[in-house]
Amino acid sequence: MTKSFAFLRFAPATRSIRILGHSLLLLWCAAPVTTWAQTSPDTTAPAAVPTLAENLSITPKFGQTEELLASDRAECQLWAKGQTGFDPTQNGGGVAATDHTARRQLYGRAMAACLDGHGYTVRFVAPANPPPPAVAPAPVVMRPLQPSRPELRYRPFTFQIDGGYSVTTAPTNQLLDGGANVGLGFSWFPTPVLPIGLRVDGSYSWFRAKDALLNAGNFNSGHENFYGGDADLQLNLARNSSAVQVYLFGGAGWYREHTVLRQVSIVSGYVCDWYFCEPGYFPAVTAEQRTTSDWHHAWNAGVGIEFPIADRGSFFIEARYLRILPNSDQTKFVPIRVGLRF
Repeated sequence: MTKSFAFLRFAPATRSIRILGHSLLLLWCAAPVTTWAQTSPDTTAPAAVPTLAENLSITPKFGQTEELLASDRAECQLWAKGQTGFDPTQNGGGVAATDHTARRQLYGRAMAACLDGHGYTVRFVAPANPPPPAVAPAPVVMRPLQPSRPELRYRPFTFQIDGGYSVTTAPTNQLLDGGANVGLGFSWFPTPVLPIGLRVDGSYSWFRAKDALLNAGNFNSGHENFYGGDADLQLNLARNSSAVQVYLFGGAGWYREHTVLRQVSIVSGYVCDWYFCEPGYFPAVTAEQRTTSDWHHAWNAGVGIEFPIADRGSFFIEARYLRILPNSDQTKFVPIRVGLRF
């Protein structure tokens, strides 16, 4: 086999036969490529099309050396270039862009036919798909979380706790200074269709006595406490927003008055500490009067405004005018309260 191969390579007559065989083989390979190029012209840019010429797997059949393979390949490149007019060393193969794809594939087939005639097994290798271009990740935009805005919603039952300051009005302000108040209450709205509900409030108010009340009994210290409750109707006014609610309320109640008046004097006696006692002077309660009235009827009317602070909670501010009977000894004051409703 080795001798036959050498003769095939160097005998002039054999070379002529071999070239003729290459030409016939090239014509046979070119037929489907030419037909394909005519029926499906490709105008894609040359650099973007994988070529057959760049994907040949060449295996020597007779143990040819690397030097001989390089020589045979160079010879086949010149021959394929002359047969197809495609020159891989030139930009775009030296052919028109519209004819680039067909000529380049024809060049690859010519190379395969030539190398096969030189004693090599040639096959086409599918080009590896190029890796997808790196795509920069989309920038992550960090936005602060926007909490949902609380809204006033219908709740049939609510509980409230409140506190504030009570301002006395005439004639009560002649006897009592304003004072603090605290309260508890609950509301019931039977249906969301009607904006009317029933509320019950209990409160405790503390007032310091003025001189007009103290001097009537020769007292110099004292206070009055009022405690009781009201049963009111509340009317929620129509609103354009779920973020605020204005309401009116009013009704009747029952209150009791507890009065403590004291006379505080400086008296003499013994003043003692941890170790000894000695004579001295100190203040002491020398007289005291405590009175508690019966339960008296009262009526009140007020206005309030409410703001949501959570899904099931709200903050409110309200003021009412409270009048405690009987008419012969009227007590009038205005409790101003702030509170939470749940």
